[in-house]
Amino acid sequence: MDTREKIVVLSDAAERLRTGKWTVVPGLFDPLTATQAKRLHGLKEGGRKLAAFVEQGGETLLPAEARAALVAALRDVDLVCIAHGEWRKMIADSQRVRVVEDPDGEASRSAEFVKFVVERQGT
Repeated sequence: MDTREKIVVLSDAAERLRTGKWTVVPGLFDPLTATQAKRLHGLKEGGRKLAAFVEQGGETLLPAEARAALVAALRDVDLVCIAHGEWRKMIADSQRVRVVEDPDGEASRSAEFVKFVVERQGT
């Protein structure tokens, strides 16, 4: 599948989440690291499809569109959406959706990446 076909607008994502069982993982994915890819792989379980909701806001290294393209390139990810503040309301009525959030862990992984880059550059 062309990874660009995995990226959909929020209204289309909400519609697709109404069919089948899904795990939704919201996050900045900034940057997408091997650790995050492994985490997403580990969340693909029990016949559930995996959706990544790329959140906007904050100071990010990459724009949301670039982060969405990187996440969509992962084999385990079935759907990617650039989410805004209303995404929770749009999927609230779905009993088939499990949301897995880890904002503290994601912030830690991003900080570790920045530290790694700075140390490698010797600055």
